[in-house]
Amino acid sequence: MNKKTSEAKRKNGKIRKIVVDRMKCIGANACVAVAPGVFQLDYENLAYIVDPEAADEETLLMSAQSCPVLAILLYDENNKIIFPEE
Repeated sequence: MNKKTSEAKRKNGKIRKIVVDRMKCIGANACVAVAPGVFQLDYENLAYIVDPEAADEETLLMSAQSCPVLAILLYDENNKIIFPEE
């Protein structure tokens, strides 16, 4: 796994790519609490993606929004950022 990011692509829907910026991550565990099938914390207490298909889009958005440091980025099929809004 790349130390700086964890990335995964999704097959369908508006959200097509999830990126965890592990340099920003503080291990708050909010993403895991909201979407435990998608995210887990590693031995360094940093989030990574387990299964990008394990939650619906609403849950993915809520998990990204729950991150206190906005370390989870969501992209559409054109690689345009959906969250956080720029």
